[in-house]
Amino acid sequence: MPSLSLDSLSPFGRLAVKLDNDFSELARISAQLQRLEIESDGSLEHAIKLLNQFAQHGQSITDGIQEFARSLQEARERSEAAAKLVAERAQLIQQRKQEQNQVQEKLTQLEEEVKAANASLAGLRKRDNGGYSDEEKLQIRAQLELLNSQLSGFIEGAQAIREEAGRLHFKGIEREAQALLTALQSSRRRLRIV
Repeated sequence: MPSLSLDSLSPFGRLAVKLDNDFSELARISAQLQRLEIESDGSLEHAIKLLNQFAQHGQSITDGIQEFARSLQEARERSEAAAKLVAERAQLIQQRKQEQNQVQEKLTQLEEEVKAANASLAGLRKRDNGGYSDEEKLQIRAQLELLNSQLSGFIEGAQAIREEAGRLHFKGIEREAQALLTALQSSRRRLRIV
């Protein structure tokens, strides 16, 4: 078993080791006193010396227990203060996560709206024969105008989300919103060409 270096211990740990040593010494002296024959002058003097040592270790234990109790109280107070700080920080973290979730939800909802608008264009693909009737052309024009107005709203929404994410320092969401914004602006330019 490796020896224990008192320097590596906290004051609390050093107190515990000192108390443990004092308890061990108390038990050793008690055992010596019980075995000691006190019939001769020399052994009687040795017994008195052991009784004094026992009293000294007893007093050391009493003092050590009081100091240990103070140290334990201080450790408890530090622990409670740390727990209070962590609880306050946890509340701030939770609020921040809720903000992040709300901004992410706005972006997700906007992406879903864009997908839905994109899906509505699926019927506008060129036919194999390449021709559309006049009525179909009118419907396509109306759908493209609707899409153009939707794109304006989508672009405004993406810009707002990007700005909010930037203001709140949610860089990942800000990048996602910027990517969506870039794609939407590109789509609007292509739509104007059509």
